[in-house]
Parts: sequence; C-alpha cells; structure tokens
Amino acid sequence: MKISMNVEADSINVLALNMGKIAVEMDGVEIDDLINVINDNGHTLRIASTTGSIMVEDPLPPTARANGIQCSTAHITDEDNSLLHALSQQYQDYGDAEWVHYTGSGYLIRLDAWAFPLLRLKRRGLSKTCRRLIVTLMRHYGISTIHFDVFGDILPGFTTFDG
Repeated sequence: MKISMNVEADSINVLALNMGKIAVEMDGVEIDDLINVINDNGHTLRIASTTGSIMVEDPLPPTARANGIQCSTAHITDEDNSLLHALSQQYQDYGDAEWVHYTGSGYLIRLDAWAFPLLRLKRRGLSKTCRRLIVTLMRHYGISTIHFDVFGDILPGFTTFDG
C-alpha cells in the first residue's frame, strides 16, 4: 500500500522496523488532520490498543485495485496513435488487443499484462517520447494502466504533439 501526502512538521524521525514496517515520529502535526487525510484516501487509520502505535487498514486486497492515470492523446505522436490503433484491433489468440484497448476516444493500455510492457511497446515501434512518459509515470505513481484520451488532461513537464 502506498500513501502520498504533504505534511508540514517541526521535525520528523523515521525508524526502520522488521518486515518493511516503519515508525514515524512527527512533532508539530495534529493527529486528527493526519487521520482525516489517510481516511479520505480510502484507507482506515485507527489508534491501536497499545499506547503510541497506529494501525492502517485497507479493506481491499492489493490485487483488487487498478492504479492508473488518464492523460491527453496530445502526449502521443500520430505514428503512436496509428500503432496503438493497429495493436488494439488484433483479435487473434494472444494478440495485443488483450492489453491495448481502443476506448472510442483513445487507448487504454494495461501495463500489468506483461512482465516488460515497455520493451514490448518498443519492439512494436512506440516512440521513445511516449515510452519515457509511461516509464516516468510507472516509477513515480506505480500505475498499472494508462489511458490516453482525447478529453484527458495535458500533464505538465511532458512533451506534447500537434494532431
């Protein structure tokens, strides 16, 4: 589970524990504000029965969630658009249409369908600029799907193309 938030604190101390757990001590942060932020993100934060320990519960298993981003098709070239359309139309067994989907206004790519999705897209001819966008989003946000949509937002800091 990943939780991202911006917190202003007087000081922060982090201690690594066993099994990937951490203990965080923050001076100058109201516990009620912290609980509200985490609960607003679909998790449950509660004070544990032992003094000083806090438990975060997630009612859904990690495999039940699809983490993705929707962005404008302005981030892909005309050649990328043609390629994704061709890939989404392959209907033979184990074709690319199983993980590259045409949505009517763009393309939904299931990045978790293959072990190395960017390598597969590179071999099929997807532009370096588009692959760089996808890998950056995968690394920063842990996405498993990306939806290039005509009505999507233009992401700041990434190359766009006139279409």
